[in-house]
Amino acid sequence: MDNACIVEQMKKTWIAPEPAGKEEFFLRAEEKGLLNRRTTVITHREFLAIQLFYIEKRIWVLSGFLLLFIVWNCSRNAGNYPFALTPLLAAGILFETGRSGRWNMTELEQAARFSARSVMLARTFLLGVINTAGLMIIIPVITRFYAYPVLRIFLYMMVPYLTAAFLGSLYERKCRTDRGWGSVLICILSSVAFASVPLFFRQLYEERLLVLWAAVLILMICGLTVCIWKSISEKEEPVWS
Repeated sequence: MDNACIVEQMKKTWIAPEPAGKEEFFLRAEEKGLLNRRTTVITHREFLAIQLFYIEKRIWVLSGFLLLFIVWNCSRNAGNYPFALTPLLAAGILFETGRSGRWNMTELEQAARFSARSVMLARTFLLGVINTAGLMIIIPVITRFYAYPVLRIFLYMMVPYLTAAFLGSLYERKCRTDRGWGSVLICILSSVAFASVPLFFRQLYEERLLVLWAAVLILMICGLTVCIWKSISEKEEPVWS
């Protein structure tokens, strides 16, 4: 077999045939005005609404159940232990925001219309704001069962919650191979830790330590902000040269 035959055989094998119905396709698209149609621009509010319905319903069910469970425990004069349940709220946030990484969908999301950074930031914002709003709603209810002022209850609930969120986010950034179960375990351990510490350090919930609680709150807010910022920065789409 000479070279000419080999080249002809390669053309038949590798060269793609002309697409059938190409002209008809473009004529039909032009008639319907699809060729010059621009992509619909959505507002930030619409984008957040899309992400709100994309978040799994079981995450919202978990958050609602935990908030009600905290109120129920407080009504039964359970002492300071219900405050240690707030870290479990962070588990839902971490489990949801790491979903694309767990299922190896990050690369696909980076090529989608909405970048992975935008999606992650939107979901973190929605879950964080709604969970925090839920805590703000139940705090006035809980004050009826305690002699503490509102500020003390706010600190006792927010510090465990933000501590678990910070430690879980830090873990998620470093270890992304366990489908998110590690960060959930950290939230559970944080809850157990805050419930157990008063057994060994009875002064933890005394009024004179409020300054320490406030300092930890500010530290956790700063740490969580930096951690989220770094996580989002790491999702920067690749630039091809």
